Parts: sequence; C-alpha cells; structure tokens
Amino acid sequence: MEEETRENLVSREIWIRGLYMVLFAIAYSIAKVIIVFIAVFQFLAVLFTGGVNEPLLQFGKNLSIYIFEILEFQTFNTELRPFPYSPWPDEEPGGEEWLEEEDDEPAVKVSTAHETDAQEVGETDVDHPDEDSPDVDSHDEDSPDVDSPDKDSPDKD
Repeated sequence: MEEETRENLVSREIWIRGLYMVLFAIAYSIAKVIIVFIAVFQFLAVLFTGGVNEPLLQFGKNLSIYIFEILEFQTFNTELRPFPYSPWPDEEPGGEEWLEEEDDEPAVKVSTAHETDAQEVGETDVDHPDEDSPDVDSHDEDSPDVDSPDKDSPDKD
C-alpha cells in the first residue's frame, strides 16, 4: 500500500490534473461573477422592457453548462476537460416564457390577485354548470335514457 501511495505522489498525470483543477477553479470563480452580472442585467431587462435579452439568455445557458462541466471535472466525475480543451457548450436557451412574442408583448402576464380570483370564479362556473340552467338538456321523463342508469337499479342508494 505504501508503494502505491509513493507511485501516486510522483505520478505526472495526477500533478497535471491538479494543475488543471487549479486553472478551472479560477475559471469557475470568474464564471460565477459573470453569471451574477447576467442575472442582474436580465432582471433589469424584464423589469423595464418586459422581456429578456435573447443573446444573453443563450450565453447564460451555455455558461451554466460550462460551470457544470467544470464542477464535474473538479469532482472527478469525468476526465473530459472543459473549454478550451473541449468545445464550448452550444445549447438552445430556455426561458421561453420570458421571451417577447412577435407582437412585442411579453409572453408572461403578471396578474393581480383580484384578476386571478375572477378567473378562478369564472372557471368554476364553467366546470360545474348549474343543473337548473337552460343549457342543460332536458328530456321527457317517460322516454328511456340510454346513458343514465335505471331508477330501480341496485347501484342507487
């Protein structure tokens, strides 16, 4: 066991990996700061314009993936070194609900509590119509109804 430890201590590959870990730790620290700036800028963009900056949205997504790749390398979950030793992540951005629609209206509408209550009341009226309302189909009691159970059926309590 002591021999194996000695081999690990003088192994060039392990020391090179340690050097890469230090360099990627610095890259991770820089990327974290950039993510904070992106988050603040996107918040301000939504606050003042109602939508996010799309190129920055994609860059933020890719930077998040890059940070994930760094963390996987740092924690020995992969031997694949992140950018610049592998390609820069190029994923489609998420956050579709914050993108502006073609008519330049924000896709997300923030509603007040009063509007939400009014919508819920309207939905419950539609979901549970009153049986006495004229919209309910009425039929002659003497005519047999195929869909309804028989009045004398044993299932009825």
